[in-house]
Amino acid sequence: MQRDLQKQLDKYPVRIPVQGEIAGGGGIASGGGNGAGGGSVTGSELELVAGWIVDWIYEGSKNGPGYPSAIGSLIDKLGLGDFRPRAEPQIDVAIDFLKGRGCVDEMRLMGGGGLDRMIKLTEIGRTEAVARLERRKDSRARRMACRDAVLRWVYERDANGESTEIAEIATSPYGWFNGELFGAADLVGAVQFLRERRLLGGTDETPTIEPAGTECIEQYGGVVSYLNRGDGAGVNVTVMGDNKGQLAVANRDVAQNQTNTNDAQVLTVFAEALREFARLLPEDQQPQYETVAAELEREAAKDEPDKGWVRSLLARGKGLLEGAPEDLQHLAQVAKIGFDLFGQGLG
Repeated sequence: MQRDLQKQLDKYPVRIPVQGEIAGGGGIASGGGNGAGGGSVTGSELELVAGWIVDWIYEGSKNGPGYPSAIGSLIDKLGLGDFRPRAEPQIDVAIDFLKGRGCVDEMRLMGGGGLDRMIKLTEIGRTEAVARLERRKDSRARRMACRDAVLRWVYERDANGESTEIAEIATSPYGWFNGELFGAADLVGAVQFLRERRLLGGTDETPTIEPAGTECIEQYGGVVSYLNRGDGAGVNVTVMGDNKGQLAVANRDVAQNQTNTNDAQVLTVFAEALREFARLLPEDQQPQYETVAAELEREAAKDEPDKGWVRSLLARGKGLLEGAPEDLQHLAQVAKIGFDLFGQGLG
């Protein structure tokens, strides 16, 4: 899929969104001024163009003194003529935006306006330009931003009754990260991550928004905030088991409850508990938990779960929990008790 998607993306050699870009780690395109924000969708064409201006002036002045440059001449010098039609309507307000944040100085000329305005970066502006370059190298911030971008894009496309074929994000506002387009690997990874956590449904090629994804956007604003929504004064992830056992995962206050239910329901809740625990771990450790969780769900979907295989899965889950980081061992111990109690009841 990734190779095919990259071919689709390559059909758009210059892709300029109409609304905004994804901000990663703050700065001009974050909506919060220099050093603010962090990984949110700005939805602002103004901030997108302002970011481009900073990038262009910095690039144009790297091999020479930072004299004021006319934006139009700079665009031509850098071979960015295809950007001109989209950038021109925002140039005046974007320059004023940057001046207000102390990022640029302007040399006023008679009749100089629009693309003829002469500006140069201040020290603040140069710092921001360098920061944008560095943020593009931050793989973690890029991945997080891409997840937010994809989820928001699917949400809005779905609401408008438009196609959610993921390749089309390349022409949307949500295809940008600090002035650089997301690649196929970014998009494939983001869709798969969101589908595994049931924020998106559909397929990898054409995802659809799920109720949890709508809740994430409308009530939490971003994927990280949604996934960490219980991590406040005390996260409580409670697994309701039958009268043979119980399981609760909580990082501070453990709340345990017990109700009568069937094995399939318990296995489904155990699977979700493993996923909740995995979200507290580094990303490279999460797939192992996801594998066990998925297998538990497959057994839960059967009319007659294979008790021997279930016991094996519970043992694998316990093994993973035993290898949890030291600061999460108290959570792991609670979870293992629940696995043991339920496993004993399988006979």
